Amino acid sequence: MTNYYHLLDIDPKADLNTIKKAFRREVAIYHPDNNKSPEAKERFAQIIEAFDILSDTEKRKVYDEMLAFESTNKPVIIEQKEQYEDWQKEAKTKSKKYEGFGLDELLLLDIFVLNGEILDSIFSDDLLDGISDGIGEIFDLF
Repeated sequence: MTNYYHLLDIDPKADLNTIKKAFRREVAIYHPDNNKSPEAKERFAQIIEAFDILSDTEKRKVYDEMLAFESTNKPVIIEQKEQYEDWQKEAKTKSKKYEGFGLDELLLLDIFVLNGEILDSIFSDDLLDGISDGIGEIFDLF
């Protein structure tokens, strides 16, 4: 099982803001716009997966229990393992979707996290275009 805390280089007791900062840092490095290496695509998907699980309090609780079982070599509860696999599939779908987002749009996603759920419904194409236009204008000032 992937250790998302190691992947994001954060402490297992990290709060949501620390997770968001680590997500922004890592996604900026491995986003397809910035990194064309073959390994980057897989790492990008893992970063999305890590953020998806660690930013959701319920998912994180189950994930932490699974890590604890793994560290003691106790068998993981079947239901938890199946749930984890479902989360991985869900995160892979999200990472494919987010590959198409520009880096500036993706970095804004973590602002709209509520209990682990990225509020996709607020991200209409028009809103994203407007946000990215606004960010582009801000960067043009510098």
